Amino acid sequence: MKRLISILGLLFLFAMTLSACGEESVEGESDGDVDTDNIDDALDGEFITILTGGSSGVYYPLGGALAKIYQDLGANANSQSTAASAANITTLEQGKAEIAFSMGDAASDADEGIGSFEEQGKQENVRAIASLYPNYLQIVATEKSGIETVDDLAGKSVAVGAPASGTEISAQRVLEAYGMSYDDINEDFLSFSEGVEGIQNGNIDAVVISSGMPNAGVLELQTTEDIVIVEIEEEKILEMQENYPVYFPTTVPQDIYDLDEDVTTIAVNNVLLTHKDVSDEVVYAMTKAVFDNIEQLKESHNAAKDISIEEALDNLPMPLHPGAETYFDEQEASE
Repeated sequence: MKRLISILGLLFLFAMTLSACGEESVEGESDGDVDTDNIDDALDGEFITILTGGSSGVYYPLGGALAKIYQDLGANANSQSTAASAANITTLEQGKAEIAFSMGDAASDADEGIGSFEEQGKQENVRAIASLYPNYLQIVATEKSGIETVDDLAGKSVAVGAPASGTEISAQRVLEAYGMSYDDINEDFLSFSEGVEGIQNGNIDAVVISSGMPNAGVLELQTTEDIVIVEIEEEKILEMQENYPVYFPTTVPQDIYDLDEDVTTIAVNNVLLTHKDVSDEVVYAMTKAVFDNIEQLKESHNAAKDISIEEALDNLPMPLHPGAETYFDEQEASE
C-alpha cells in the first residue's frame, strides 16, 4: 500500500510538471507550429494596420499596395502614413499595429536598446518578417549651393529627416564618421518632401534622404535645379561598419538622376516587421501574400524591384517571427 501511494504521488508530481511546462509554452514565444491546411483563409476578417512612412518615401506606396493585397484576401487592412522607422517600431512594440516597414539600422538599434532606443530600452516584442530592398543614403544639394563633400555641410542648414527616423539615425552616424555632429550644422528635422521644399524655397541647403531609388522628391527637385549627390567615401563607410554592421557601401548610379558619374554612398536593408503576439498563422499568411504577389509590389515603386525571396533572410536585424520562419523553411524544403 505504501509503495502504491508513493507511485501515485510521483505520477501526480509528473502530471503537475507537464501542466506547468504547457502553461509556460502558452505564455512564452510560440513554437512555430503552423496549421497550413486552411491558411488561405487565415487573413479573412483580420484587422491589419500597416505602418509606412512619409508620402514622398517608398514605404507609402508599398504600404498601399500591400494593403490592397491583404484586402483581396479578405482582411480589413489599411496603411498609415507615419514618421517611419523608429516610430513604427515603437507602435509595434505597444501592439498597436500588425505590420510595419523599417530601416535595418533602426530595427537593429531597437533590438539592442541603443541609439534612439536607449531611453526606452530593448524593444522585446518586435519580430522580423523579411528583408526587402536596400535604402540608399542620398545627401542632396544644388550645384549653386557649393556643397560637394560632407565637410561642406558645416555651417549649412541641413534637413536630416523626421525625428528618430531611420534617415535621421543615418545622418547622425555619417556626421560622426567625419568627426562632425549636429553642433557643426544647422539641423532641421524635416521629412523628405519638406526638405526638398525647403531647398526650393531657399531655407535649406541640403537634404538627407534614405530611400529606394529614384526618390520622388529628388526627381521633383531636379526639374528646376541642377543637383549634387554628396559622396560618402568607402573608407568612412567601412569604419562605420565596425560599430554598425547593418551598413554597407554601394553607389548611386549615374543614370538614376542623370549625374556626371556614379556616387559612392551607404546602404542599409529595409525590413518588414511585426510583433510577437500576432498569431503564427496570420504572420505566415501575411508573409506568403508578400511573396505570392511580389510583382504587384514591384509595380508600386521602382525600388521594390530588388525584393526577392532569395534575399529575404539577409542581414535580419532582429529575431524572425515563427510564422515567417515556417514559411521560409517550407520554401527552402520545396527547392
